Amino acid sequence: MAEIPKWIQSEHFENLLRETVPNFKEIKTFRVRNALGPGENYVAIALKVEIEVLLTDDTLETQYYFLKVAHDTELYNTLMYKWNVFNKETEVYRVFIPEFEEMYREAGEEVRFGPQAYSLPVEQEYLLLEDISLKGFKNANRQNSLDMEHCKFALKKLAKWHAASAVRVEHKGPYNEIYLKGSLNPDGEPLIRSMSTAGIQNVLKVSQDFVDKDIYYESLKKMSVEFSDFLLRNVEYPNPNEFNVLNHGDFWCNNMMFQYDEANNIEDVYLVDYQMARYSSPGDDLIYFLFTSVQLQLKVAHFDELVKYYHDHLIENLKLLKYSKEMPSLADVHRMIMESRAYGTFAAFNIMPTALADPVDSATLDNLVNDSEHNANVYQQERVKKHLELVLPWMYYKGFLDCK
Repeated sequence: MAEIPKWIQSEHFENLLRETVPNFKEIKTFRVRNALGPGENYVAIALKVEIEVLLTDDTLETQYYFLKVAHDTELYNTLMYKWNVFNKETEVYRVFIPEFEEMYREAGEEVRFGPQAYSLPVEQEYLLLEDISLKGFKNANRQNSLDMEHCKFALKKLAKWHAASAVRVEHKGPYNEIYLKGSLNPDGEPLIRSMSTAGIQNVLKVSQDFVDKDIYYESLKKMSVEFSDFLLRNVEYPNPNEFNVLNHGDFWCNNMMFQYDEANNIEDVYLVDYQMARYSSPGDDLIYFLFTSVQLQLKVAHFDELVKYYHDHLIENLKLLKYSKEMPSLADVHRMIMESRAYGTFAAFNIMPTALADPVDSATLDNLVNDSEHNANVYQQERVKKHLELVLPWMYYKGFLDCK
């Protein structure tokens, strides 16, 4: 488990509690613990903060928060900070989410995209959020992937997010330049090369046992020679003449939290972890999600149905928010997905196996990005092999293994 940073102390929360807790008197107890197990979050350390508060009438009340802080590792400090992960996510929570929600409110619809964010008087990189688990929100089981109902809730909310983000450009102009780069960030080239090389080599190794490998194996082998270069030259700035949105950038099942009622029916979904947000084609989020998070029996068989479901809701919300430019057709969205094949192959070869893998203590950021024994073991897990064996022929026939 991650070590809890020493700078997290109760005194940093006093101003927040005075502002948000009526009749606050003082902090009685202060506890911080890891919020997630190994393999559930790689970019940041996720913590739960529990504060027992004494009120002016001498009664006690407990406040809960979700706190994200940066890893204090050489890998993070030398490479990942270049991705501006905390600058991006802080602005998303404090600026974009309130703006998007207000846009829908003005259009007559109440929409929530994520938990409320709070500020602390510290200089360290952090993000402090309300603990939405208290409202019945939780992650779906990532190893099982998402069934059709969960997929549709996720894609419906993504369509709302994408629509609002496109309309915002019409109202307030372009996003900051930091949003022109996402997880495939050329500033982190050594990291991308390390991850992509390890990923495709592990895919090559495990696919030798697949029944239908003769269909695609030579193409996959050829792709492996230039896979890193292919990824890095496919992260250009967005085409201003195309339909672009603020992509979530890391849209897989662990970065969405579903709210359930007492009968375990889904009521809502919030998106979380906006650290890789990128302004570009919506194809990036779609192919990333469809590879990493959809159940085996749906991933290929219902691919087009899920894309159509997303497109229907995208157009509905663009109309609601009075988008003035030409709206993308369903054919446009399919073309965008194909043009996002760099993100798709990266998701399939690197993120999907990690998303499906069993939780183990060796699931660390350093092991994720290197050609480690942990990585090799991930690709040998039966669940991972089943998904790879399904998607590799589909990727070949669609042209995803073409590095041009």
